[in-house]
Amino acid sequence: MKKKIIVAGCGFGGLQFVNHLKKDLFDIIIVDKVNHHQFPPLFYQVAASQIEPSTVSFPIRKIFQKRKDVRIRLASVLSVNKEQNYIDTTIGRFNYDYLVISTGTSTNFYGNSRVEKNVMGLKSTYQSINVRNEILHNFEELLYAENKVG
Repeated sequence: MKKKIIVAGCGFGGLQFVNHLKKDLFDIIIVDKVNHHQFPPLFYQVAASQIEPSTVSFPIRKIFQKRKDVRIRLASVLSVNKEQNYIDTTIGRFNYDYLVISTGTSTNFYGNSRVEKNVMGLKSTYQSINVRNEILHNFEELLYAENKVG
């Protein structure tokens, strides 16, 4: 019987980990909140309207479609029981022999609630689109603004 590996998160770390495992050696379950992998180094280009959002987001299932040893589950991890080797998720419990936690990063506002409330993030495709839309909206407003200089 193959050992079970659960990979919580399919960002750079989780994706690279699974890609470097020898095929069919393990039974692998990837648990992620979203069904796509995102490429953060290019988010600024989406925000600047230089590239389309579809160029920085890739369906996880498509990445692993030829791997019979990899299953994808869309869920959030609620808890980890390391003594009994299982995780509880929003869709149920999964047992594992090995657990890889690669849930990515989150922005640290260092307790500054004003910054947290007023700053636009750039850590996802969705946020990149929001920044782009805000920039374009501001350009549109500027285009039709009355000249009040002088």
